[in-house]
Amino acid sequence: MKVKSSLNGILVVDKPKGLTSTETLEKVRKILRVKKAGHGGTLDPIATGVLPIFLNNATKLAEIFLEGDKVYEGEFQLGITTETYDITGEIVAKKDVPEIDINKIQKVANSFLGEIEQVPPPFSATKYKGRPLYKYARNGIFIPKKPRKIKITEFKILAKENSKVRFYLHCSKGTYVRSLIHELGEKLECGAVLTSLRRLKKSVFTLDKAISLEELKELVSEGIDKIMPFIIPPEEALEFLPKIIVSEDLSQKIKDGRQIYTSSFLSFIKFQKLVVSPTEKWMRIVNTKGKLVAIIENPLLNPSATYIKYFRVFKD
Repeated sequence: MKVKSSLNGILVVDKPKGLTSTETLEKVRKILRVKKAGHGGTLDPIATGVLPIFLNNATKLAEIFLEGDKVYEGEFQLGITTETYDITGEIVAKKDVPEIDINKIQKVANSFLGEIEQVPPPFSATKYKGRPLYKYARNGIFIPKKPRKIKITEFKILAKENSKVRFYLHCSKGTYVRSLIHELGEKLECGAVLTSLRRLKKSVFTLDKAISLEELKELVSEGIDKIMPFIIPPEEALEFLPKIIVSEDLSQKIKDGRQIYTSSFLSFIKFQKLVVSPTEKWMRIVNTKGKLVAIIENPLLNPSATYIKYFRVFKD
Protein backbone atom coordinates (compact mmCIF):
# COMPACT_ATOMS: atom_id res chain seq x y z
CA MET A 1 0.00 0.00 0.00
CA LYS A 2 1.62 3.24 -1.17
CA VAL A 3 0.74 6.31 0.84
CA LYS A 4 1.14 9.82 -0.58
CA SER A 5 4.25 11.45 0.82
CA SER A 6 2.67 14.82 -0.06
CA LEU A 7 0.07 14.63 2.70
CA ASN A 8 -0.19 18.10 4.21
CA GLY A 9 -2.32 18.83 7.24
CA ILE A 10 -2.96 17.83 10.83
CA LEU A 11 -3.94 14.38 12.01
CA VAL A 12 -5.35 14.17 15.54
CA VAL A 13 -4.23 10.92 17.15
CA ASP A 14 -5.63 9.39 20.31
CA LYS A 15 -2.29 8.60 21.95
CA PRO A 16 -2.28 5.21 23.67
CA LYS A 17 -1.11 4.68 27.22
CA GLY A 18 2.48 3.47 27.58
CA LEU A 19 3.97 5.28 24.59
CA THR A 20 5.77 8.61 24.63
CA SER A 21 4.57 11.33 22.27
CA THR A 22 7.70 10.84 20.16
CA GLU A 23 7.13 7.07 19.92
CA THR A 24 3.55 7.71 18.83
CA LEU A 25 4.77 10.21 16.25
CA GLU A 26 7.23 7.69 14.81
CA LYS A 27 4.50 5.07 14.48
CA VAL A 28 2.32 7.54 12.57
CA ARG A 29 5.24 8.51 10.35
CA LYS A 30 5.87 4.87 9.43
CA ILE A 31 2.20 4.08 8.83
CA LEU A 32 1.72 7.09 6.53
CA ARG A 33 5.27 6.99 5.11
CA VAL A 34 5.61 10.76 5.35
CA LYS A 35 8.96 12.53 5.15
CA LYS A 36 8.28 15.16 7.79
CA ALA A 37 6.07 15.04 10.86
CA GLY A 38 5.96 16.62 14.29
CA HIS A 39 3.65 16.55 17.28
CA GLY A 40 1.99 19.48 18.99
CA GLY A 41 2.27 19.12 22.74
CA THR A 42 3.99 16.41 24.77
CA LEU A 43 1.98 13.82 26.70
CA ASP A 44 3.60 11.61 29.33
CA PRO A 45 3.50 7.83 28.72
CA ILE A 46 0.83 7.50 31.41
CA ALA A 47 -1.46 9.87 29.52
CA THR A 48 -3.79 9.22 26.58
CA GLY A 49 -5.84 11.40 24.28
CA VAL A 50 -5.41 14.28 21.88
CA LEU A 51 -2.01 14.44 20.20
CA PRO A 52 -1.97 16.60 17.04
CA ILE A 53 0.45 15.28 14.41
CA PHE A 54 1.59 17.84 11.82
CA LEU A 55 2.38 16.31 8.44
CA ASN A 56 4.92 17.61 5.90
CA ASN A 57 4.36 21.34 5.19
CA ALA A 58 1.99 21.64 8.14
CA THR A 59 4.97 21.14 10.49
CA LYS A 60 5.76 24.81 9.88
CA LEU A 61 2.54 25.73 11.67
CA ALA A 62 3.01 23.67 14.83
CA GLU A 63 4.33 26.63 16.82
CA ILE A 64 1.00 28.44 16.46
CA PHE A 65 -0.96 25.61 18.04
CA LEU A 66 1.48 25.14 20.92
CA GLU A 67 0.07 28.39 22.32
CA GLY A 68 -3.38 26.89 22.84
CA ASP A 69 -4.98 25.80 26.10
CA LYS A 70 -5.41 22.17 27.17
CA VAL A 71 -8.35 20.29 28.68
CA TYR A 72 -8.02 17.05 30.65
CA GLU A 73 -9.92 14.52 32.67
CA GLY A 74 -7.99 12.33 35.06
CA GLU A 75 -7.64 10.59 38.39
CA PHE A 76 -5.31 10.94 41.34
CA GLN A 77 -4.76 8.91 44.47
CA LEU A 78 -4.44 10.43 47.91
CA GLY A 79 -1.95 9.22 50.52
CA ILE A 80 1.01 8.56 48.19
CA THR A 81 3.95 10.66 47.01
CA THR A 82 6.34 9.48 44.28
CA GLU A 83 9.54 10.90 42.83
CA THR A 84 7.87 11.44 39.44
CA TYR A 85 4.60 12.80 40.91
CA ASP A 86 2.65 10.04 39.13
CA ILE A 87 1.90 6.40 39.87
CA THR A 88 4.77 5.15 37.68
CA GLY A 89 7.46 6.56 39.97
CA GLU A 90 9.15 5.16 43.03
CA ILE A 91 7.15 5.77 46.19
CA VAL A 92 8.93 8.17 48.53
CA ALA A 93 6.19 8.62 51.14
CA LYS A 94 2.91 7.10 52.30
CA LYS A 95 0.43 8.69 54.67
CA ASP A 96 -2.94 7.80 56.08
CA VAL A 97 -5.71 9.63 54.27
CA PRO A 98 -7.80 11.65 56.71
CA GLU A 99 -11.55 12.05 56.38
CA ILE A 100 -11.68 14.46 53.45
CA ASP A 101 -14.94 15.07 51.62
CA ILE A 102 -15.21 16.23 48.01
CA ASN A 103 -16.09 19.78 49.04
CA LYS A 104 -12.82 20.21 50.96
CA ILE A 105 -10.80 18.90 48.01
CA GLN A 106 -12.67 21.29 45.70
CA LYS A 107 -11.90 24.19 48.02
CA VAL A 108 -8.19 23.40 47.84
CA ALA A 109 -8.41 22.91 44.06
CA ASN A 110 -9.98 26.38 43.77
CA SER A 111 -6.85 27.87 45.34
CA PHE A 112 -4.99 27.08 42.11
CA LEU A 113 -7.36 29.01 39.86
CA GLY A 114 -6.03 31.97 37.88
CA GLU A 115 -2.43 32.82 37.06
CA ILE A 116 0.04 30.96 39.27
CA GLU A 117 3.70 29.99 39.20
CA GLN A 118 4.71 26.36 38.82
CA VAL A 119 8.10 24.67 38.99
CA PRO A 120 8.62 21.87 36.41
CA PRO A 121 8.88 18.42 38.04
CA PRO A 122 12.38 16.89 38.30
CA PHE A 123 11.34 14.05 35.98
CA SER A 124 10.26 16.03 32.91
CA ALA A 125 11.31 16.82 29.35
CA THR A 126 12.19 20.39 30.32
CA LYS A 127 15.81 20.92 29.34
CA TYR A 128 18.88 22.12 31.21
CA LYS A 129 22.02 22.67 29.12
CA GLY A 130 20.42 20.75 26.27
CA ARG A 131 19.50 17.66 28.30
CA PRO A 132 16.02 16.79 29.64
CA LEU A 133 15.68 17.02 33.40
CA TYR A 134 14.64 13.37 33.66
CA LYS A 135 18.07 12.27 32.42
CA TYR A 136 19.72 14.13 35.30
CA ALA A 137 17.10 12.87 37.78
CA ARG A 138 17.68 9.24 36.79
CA ASN A 139 21.29 9.71 37.91
CA GLY A 140 20.24 11.27 41.19
CA ILE A 141 20.92 14.82 40.05
CA PHE A 142 18.00 17.17 40.60
CA ILE A 143 18.33 20.48 38.79
CA PRO A 144 16.33 23.34 40.35
CA LYS A 145 14.34 25.25 37.75
CA LYS A 146 12.77 28.67 37.96
CA PRO A 147 8.97 28.69 38.28
CA ARG A 148 6.89 29.37 35.18
CA LYS A 149 3.71 31.39 34.94
CA ILE A 150 0.71 29.27 34.00
CA LYS A 151 -3.04 29.76 34.12
CA ILE A 152 -5.63 27.39 35.56
CA THR A 153 -9.05 28.25 34.15
CA GLU A 154 -11.02 25.35 35.63
CA PHE A 155 -10.12 22.68 38.17
CA LYS A 156 -13.22 20.67 39.06
CA ILE A 157 -13.35 17.70 41.41
CA LEU A 158 -15.82 15.30 39.77
CA ALA A 159 -16.00 12.36 42.16
CA LYS A 160 -14.27 10.65 45.08
CA GLU A 161 -14.22 6.95 45.92
CA ASN A 162 -12.10 6.06 48.93
CA SER A 163 -8.66 7.51 48.13
CA LYS A 164 -9.26 7.84 44.36
CA VAL A 165 -10.42 11.22 43.02
CA ARG A 166 -11.61 12.12 39.53
CA PHE A 167 -11.03 15.64 38.17
CA TYR A 168 -11.50 17.95 35.19
CA LEU A 169 -8.84 20.52 34.29
CA HIS A 170 -8.65 23.42 31.82
CA CYS A 171 -5.20 24.98 31.81
CA SER A 172 -2.69 26.94 29.76
CA LYS A 173 0.31 25.66 27.87
CA GLY A 174 3.27 24.79 30.05
CA THR A 175 1.14 23.31 32.84
CA TYR A 176 2.41 20.07 34.38
CA VAL A 177 -0.65 18.22 35.65
CA ARG A 178 1.56 15.92 37.73
CA SER A 179 3.00 18.90 39.57
CA LEU A 180 -0.45 20.37 40.12
CA ILE A 181 -1.67 17.14 41.71
CA HIS A 182 1.52 16.91 43.79
CA GLU A 183 0.97 20.43 45.13
CA LEU A 184 -2.68 19.64 45.82
CA GLY A 185 -1.59 16.63 47.86
CA GLU A 186 0.82 18.79 49.84
CA LYS A 187 -1.93 21.28 50.66
CA LEU A 188 -4.18 18.41 51.79
CA GLU A 189 -1.23 17.22 53.96
CA CYS A 190 -1.52 13.60 52.84
CA GLY A 191 0.18 13.56 49.43
CA ALA A 192 -1.29 12.71 46.04
CA VAL A 193 -0.13 11.15 42.77
CA LEU A 194 -1.56 11.22 39.29
CA THR A 195 -2.86 7.76 38.34
CA SER A 196 -4.44 8.43 34.94
CA LEU A 197 -4.83 11.33 32.53
CA ARG A 198 -6.74 11.81 29.29
CA ARG A 199 -6.37 14.93 27.16
CA LEU A 200 -9.71 15.98 25.72
CA LYS A 201 -8.52 19.07 23.88
CA LYS A 202 -5.32 20.77 22.78
CA SER A 203 -5.71 24.19 21.18
CA VAL A 204 -8.49 23.71 18.57
CA PHE A 205 -8.07 19.92 18.36
CA THR A 206 -10.59 17.75 20.19
CA LEU A 207 -10.92 14.09 21.12
CA ASP A 208 -14.02 13.56 18.96
CA LYS A 209 -11.82 14.17 15.90
CA ALA A 210 -9.07 11.80 17.04
CA ILE A 211 -8.16 8.43 15.55
CA SER A 212 -6.34 5.55 17.25
CA LEU A 213 -3.18 3.98 15.83
CA GLU A 214 -5.09 0.75 15.21
CA GLU A 215 -7.81 2.59 13.27
CA LEU A 216 -5.16 4.45 11.29
CA LYS A 217 -3.42 1.21 10.27
CA GLU A 218 -6.70 -0.34 9.20
CA LEU A 219 -7.78 2.64 7.13
CA VAL A 220 -4.40 2.95 5.42
CA SER A 221 -4.57 -0.72 4.45
CA GLU A 222 -7.87 0.02 2.69
CA GLY A 223 -6.51 2.94 0.67
CA ILE A 224 -5.38 6.56 0.92
CA ASP A 225 -8.88 7.94 0.40
CA LYS A 226 -10.00 6.37 3.67
CA ILE A 227 -7.75 8.56 5.80
CA MET A 228 -8.28 11.86 3.99
CA PRO A 229 -11.39 12.80 6.05
CA PHE A 230 -9.14 12.70 9.16
CA ILE A 231 -6.50 15.06 7.72
CA ILE A 232 -7.38 18.61 8.77
CA PRO A 233 -6.25 21.17 6.15
CA PRO A 234 -4.16 24.05 7.57
CA GLU A 235 -6.75 26.57 6.33
CA GLU A 236 -9.46 24.88 8.39
CA ALA A 237 -7.31 24.50 11.50
CA LEU A 238 -6.34 28.19 11.44
CA GLU A 239 -9.91 29.51 11.30
CA PHE A 240 -9.61 30.77 14.88
CA LEU A 241 -7.02 33.41 13.92
CA PRO A 242 -8.11 36.98 13.09
CA LYS A 243 -8.03 37.51 9.33
CA ILE A 244 -7.22 40.37 7.03
CA ILE A 245 -8.65 40.23 3.51
CA VAL A 246 -6.37 41.56 0.76
CA SER A 247 -6.76 42.09 -2.98
CA GLU A 248 -5.50 39.57 -5.51
CA ASP A 249 -2.78 42.03 -6.50
CA LEU A 250 -1.50 42.42 -2.94
CA SER A 251 -1.90 38.69 -2.39
CA GLN A 252 0.48 38.00 -5.27
CA LYS A 253 3.00 40.53 -3.99
CA ILE A 254 3.04 38.76 -0.63
CA LYS A 255 3.58 35.40 -2.33
CA ASP A 256 6.44 36.95 -4.29
CA GLY A 257 8.12 37.92 -1.03
CA ARG A 258 7.46 41.67 -1.17
CA GLN A 259 7.78 43.58 2.10
CA ILE A 260 4.54 45.24 3.23
CA TYR A 261 4.42 48.32 5.43
CA THR A 262 3.05 47.82 8.94
CA SER A 263 1.08 51.06 8.60
CA SER A 264 -0.81 49.53 5.66
CA PHE A 265 -1.94 46.56 7.76
CA LEU A 266 -2.91 48.76 10.67
CA SER A 267 -5.12 50.62 8.20
CA PHE A 268 -6.61 47.31 7.01
CA ILE A 269 -7.46 46.36 10.60
CA LYS A 270 -9.21 49.68 11.13
CA PHE A 271 -10.99 49.72 7.75
CA GLN A 272 -12.19 46.11 8.01
CA LYS A 273 -13.33 46.79 11.60
CA LEU A 274 -11.46 43.80 12.99
CA VAL A 275 -11.57 43.21 16.71
CA VAL A 276 -7.99 42.16 17.40
CA SER A 277 -6.45 41.91 20.84
CA PRO A 278 -3.01 43.54 21.09
CA THR A 279 -1.91 40.34 22.89
CA GLU A 280 -2.98 38.09 19.99
CA LYS A 281 0.28 36.71 18.58
CA TRP A 282 -0.74 35.73 15.05
CA MET A 283 -3.01 36.88 12.24
CA ARG A 284 -3.84 35.32 8.89
CA ILE A 285 -4.04 36.97 5.50
CA VAL A 286 -6.56 35.64 2.97
CA ASN A 287 -7.42 36.74 -0.55
CA THR A 288 -10.87 37.79 -1.76
CA LYS A 289 -11.67 34.14 -2.54
CA GLY A 290 -10.95 33.14 1.05
CA LYS A 291 -7.73 31.30 0.24
CA LEU A 292 -4.98 31.44 2.85
CA VAL A 293 -2.07 33.63 1.74
CA ALA A 294 0.11 34.03 4.83
CA ILE A 295 0.42 33.97 8.60
CA ILE A 296 1.95 37.11 10.09
CA GLU A 297 2.86 38.31 13.54
CA ASN A 298 0.16 40.64 14.83
CA PRO A 299 1.26 44.18 13.80
CA LEU A 300 -0.35 45.52 16.99
CA LEU A 301 2.45 43.86 18.96
CA ASN A 302 5.00 46.17 17.34
CA PRO A 303 3.13 48.98 15.54
CA SER A 304 6.31 51.06 15.16
CA ALA A 305 7.99 48.39 13.00
CA THR A 306 8.51 49.43 9.40
CA TYR A 307 7.35 46.15 7.87
CA ILE A 308 5.10 43.33 8.97
CA LYS A 309 6.82 40.10 9.97
CA TYR A 310 5.86 36.99 8.00
CA PHE A 311 5.70 33.69 9.82
CA ARG A 312 4.58 31.56 6.90
CA VAL A 313 3.70 32.38 3.27
CA PHE A 314 1.55 29.96 1.28
CA LYS A 315 2.59 30.09 -2.35
CA ASP A 316 0.28 27.35 -3.60
